[in-house]
Amino acid sequence: MRFLFIAQGPSHVQWQIPLAWAAQLAGHEVLVATRSYCVDQVTRAGLPAVALGDEERIAALSQQVKDELFAQVGRRVAAEGGSVFVPNETEMLIAGGRKMVAIAEGMADDAVALVRAWRPSLVVHDTGALVGIVAAEVAGVPSFGQIWGATGDGIFDVADEHIHPYFAPLFEKFGAKIPSAAPVWIDPTVPSMRSPLPIERIDIRYTPYSGPGVVPDWLWREQRGPRVCLTSGISVDDGSLWNDTVQQTVVDTLLRRGCEVVLAVKNADHPAVRQLPDGIRVMESFPLNVLLPTCAAVIHHGGTGTGTTSLALGVPQLVLAHHPMHRQWGTQVAAAGAGLLVRTDAEADVEAVTAATLAVVDDPDLREKAAGIAAEIARMPTPATVVEVLAEVASARSTSAPN
Repeated sequence: MRFLFIAQGPSHVQWQIPLAWAAQLAGHEVLVATRSYCVDQVTRAGLPAVALGDEERIAALSQQVKDELFAQVGRRVAAEGGSVFVPNETEMLIAGGRKMVAIAEGMADDAVALVRAWRPSLVVHDTGALVGIVAAEVAGVPSFGQIWGATGDGIFDVADEHIHPYFAPLFEKFGAKIPSAAPVWIDPTVPSMRSPLPIERIDIRYTPYSGPGVVPDWLWREQRGPRVCLTSGISVDDGSLWNDTVQQTVVDTLLRRGCEVVLAVKNADHPAVRQLPDGIRVMESFPLNVLLPTCAAVIHHGGTGTGTTSLALGVPQLVLAHHPMHRQWGTQVAAAGAGLLVRTDAEADVEAVTAATLAVVDDPDLREKAAGIAAEIARMPTPATVVEVLAEVASARSTSAPN
């Protein structure tokens, strides 16, 4: 069979790599389609890639969504007689869905041309690559969404009332029917942390993958204190972790505690990185799934890639979250007892930040809960098992299709 994977951004691609490799190792043909700036990420993983989308058009369409969001917020604030020009969480969620549609629109011409030429047996798309649903309908094959991170709000399909008026025309453009059945989601979220969404799921074990890297010899040597990883993931600017009192408090607290602090960044030449105090190791573009097993804790911005990797490896986490989606992740982790959340969208209590930083390193309850979730993840179906399920569905669809 031919498995077509479609991912829309760098933090999305890495979720699809283990499943794509499982399909390839099972003897299927595999192709990973993504935006041009993510192609290297796929080929470094040893998989064939194809670039989709007009980046200038995607940028223009995304900017239009942003402009309309600001205009909507302005009207609401004026009507309320307020003075704080900040989108609320509902407005952010709807704008996020519309942005995903804008990205799909910018990728659609290439995606449809690809499926018409390559003729996949099925399509697996991430939550941000809604174009995969369109491409699958054009090809007449099953599509499966692949959730990246915890299942909360932010899973969209054509039935969503907020995006239907913008998404439906894409199907009409290519002469495809709007899907009548609810989508099926491949879900790596452990059952104990799932939001109660009424969706059909195929469970999959999260397999941490953060790309290739050369392991330095110091990583396995005896540590001079508890090792703590600080990171803002691969989708956030490397300076964002060091731009206010909160982050400086975290660094100072860890150094006073005697921790070995490791900063994992995309760009070690970032001005904020060069201004770090002595005693901090900096690792550039290094796989977190190799670093984190040596760490007592991880402190990050709330990205689900970093967060789920931490859970799978049983590492307690402190989430310093500003964005609503990142706060959602931190809330779920804290509710599960595997970590802590400090909101950074408002003025934070330095004493609370200090206490949370020390707790994530030293609290045995957090470590025990994190280990328990790691064990729960390990019991979930492997990517190889999920490939068999997907192949069976595609086979059944093929044999039942009219000649």
